[in-house]
Amino acid sequence: MCSKLYFEEIDDAVILKKLNKLVKETFLLWDEVWVGFSWRYYFFNHTQRVRALSLKIGRNENVDLKKLEYAAILHDVTKRYDGRILTDSEGRRILDKKGFWHNELLMPKRENLVTTLYREYNPLHKLHNVTAAFLAEKILRSYGFPIDFYSSVSSIIKGHLRPDAYSEESSSNILERRILYEADTIDANLGLTAFFRHVNICTHRSLLEDGRVDLQEYVNRIEPWIKTKAFFIDRMMTETGIRIARERNERMKEVYSNMENEFQNNFIDSLNYGILGIIGYFIDHNQDPCLQDEMNYLSSTWIPEREKMLKTETDPNTKIIFQRAVNFYNLLSQELEGY
Repeated sequence: MCSKLYFEEIDDAVILKKLNKLVKETFLLWDEVWVGFSWRYYFFNHTQRVRALSLKIGRNENVDLKKLEYAAILHDVTKRYDGRILTDSEGRRILDKKGFWHNELLMPKRENLVTTLYREYNPLHKLHNVTAAFLAEKILRSYGFPIDFYSSVSSIIKGHLRPDAYSEESSSNILERRILYEADTIDANLGLTAFFRHVNICTHRSLLEDGRVDLQEYVNRIEPWIKTKAFFIDRMMTETGIRIARERNERMKEVYSNMENEFQNNFIDSLNYGILGIIGYFIDHNQDPCLQDEMNYLSSTWIPEREKMLKTETDPNTKIIFQRAVNFYNLLSQELEGY
């Protein structure tokens, strides 16, 4: 009875704010900017978007939103321990019995509550879904949550890479697991958040390999990349997840179509006013990118500057090109909020 009363008195808004702060702080304990397909500020930006998208899907699918939100905030809290993916002599990923890949263990340069608990767990190179699930139990129990709550959150986090991989351990919260998996997968692979990720990954690789970035070469890579992403639509598990995945895939196609058209027919205007200009801005800030900061710059400076410049433009096509760029920004902003 006392445990139930204490649980009812828990202020979720306060705790969620504290956890958000803890997660953000944790991702910055490492000095490495780029690791694999991710960069320093990607981890927290991604977590915020996955939280928003999980809740959107969850509302439509009638699941336990409270458990889902706590799981979304903590699902990647140990992700930065996952270093380079290990491969064999033929370049193939080294997999465990469940088909999960092995990573090098990347240790942080500084310490906090998460690193203390991680050291206590001594996970021996287990992936972040397993270690984050363990830490979530520890952290939520310290706030007074009952066992059925924190064990459910832990189960959701553990299953977010493959929702059915641990079905022999527990079949509970399977729908919440699937939704967190969907939100995590969609954000990284479908839509304009994935487009931003693709820009940065390609730019980073080009700079490492060639020391430069060729915009034409990048544009040529986009269509083949989009075609590979249709595969993820078939992996969605809820009606809402399928719908959002399809919408975001179509959005990527439309953006590419506009970019390719402008590249061929209005290259200079697009660099100055259009989507190519925004992509160019993203490319120029690839060394230590932060999507939220870059979106703030676009809204506070890039767009207003071009609105002033357009007052002296007489070509109506220039205004159309600029409006496409504004639409791109608005759609990306919506995805940041889970739409």
